[in-house]
Amino acid sequence: MKNIILFLTLCLTLAPLKGQESGEAVERVVYGFSIAAPKPAGLERFLQFVKADLAPAGINTLLLRVDYNYEYKSHPELRNKVALSEADVKQLVKTCQALGIELVPQINLLGHQSWASTLENLLKVYPQFDETPGVDLPAEYKWPNDDGLYCKSYCPLHPEVHAVVFDLVDEIMTVFEAKAFHAGMDEVFYIADDKCPRCSGRDKAELFAGEVTKIRNHLAKEGRTLWIWGDRLLDGSTTGLGMWEASMNNTHRAIDLIPKDAVSYTHLRAHETE
Repeated sequence: MKNIILFLTLCLTLAPLKGQESGEAVERVVYGFSIAAPKPAGLERFLQFVKADLAPAGINTLLLRVDYNYEYKSHPELRNKVALSEADVKQLVKTCQALGIELVPQINLLGHQSWASTLENLLKVYPQFDETPGVDLPAEYKWPNDDGLYCKSYCPLHPEVHAVVFDLVDEIMTVFEAKAFHAGMDEVFYIADDKCPRCSGRDKAELFAGEVTKIRNHLAKEGRTLWIWGDRLLDGSTTGLGMWEASMNNTHRAIDLIPKDAVSYTHLRAHETE
């Protein structure tokens, strides 16, 4: 029961979205569910959950937070030690297609390159991509802290970072047979850091918008759509939402700079209860 409760706290219902088809705007109501992709040992239970719970509830879009939980062939050095195989993913795809559920795989790009005291795989393997290499992860993480550390970011202007992350994006889109990709990009606290030799002095909104645009343009080459969380496009001060649900570091002006076909939406923060 505990696992089922954790599943349900991640449920999101999205507002109607506008897409492009034959040059005309087409309205599609999305009933979405966001959840971490299962580990291989939990795949059968997860498939049963999709069949018995999500499909009967009317869910038509499943956002799977995959990140490094896949056996990437392009960059095997970035795999988790235990990760989904291609055969595992094809079981997911087959099940969801049969139920009319669209799969949207996610890899966190830009932000969320660490969590608490742990580096995620990208910066662990490629530390040169770190936007703030001078900020060490503490043995015991606490907030607030003197470094303003929540999660690490990669440097969006590093000349080699996109060659790596776009390999992962292309591979995961192919194996999931997906039309849309979710890049995360929420809660980006480290951007245009003063000590970054490439980003220092840059406008944070322009830098954020540039990264959104670069990812969007890469996906558009194959007719694919970009999804992101929308909190960095909201003014945390004007709205009163603060630094977690919106931006307090001036990235909100990027909303006027990004391509209009990038799908962005806000997410609700789940709170644990006894």
